[in-house]
Amino acid sequence: MFGEDHVQKIENIPLSNSTVSRRIKDMSIDTEATINERIKKSPFFSIQVDESTDVSDLPILLVIARYLNVNELEENLLLCYPLTKTCTGEVMFNVIQGYFCENEID
Repeated sequence: MFGEDHVQKIENIPLSNSTVSRRIKDMSIDTEATINERIKKSPFFSIQVDESTDVSDLPILLVIARYLNVNELEENLLLCYPLTKTCTGEVMFNVIQGYFCENEID
């Protein structure tokens, strides 16, 4: 459809499992850094905390952040963290507080 030149260029792109995995990890790190920077620049933000379970019945802590970005309210998943079988409010608070301290979010 595009011609032989384009086929050769596409075939030269490395697509091994490790390359794809590394690129996905790089993109997720970049996305997380972008969201954290936007939260830091926003005059205010709020979080919504929820607990869910995965297919193996392990609890997952979900934190959704809402913040102002260039005069528009945005909403993004900030944290998805697996919890132990016994998850209390204190455990959830400590996980969120640890994430905020690690990423220097007030």
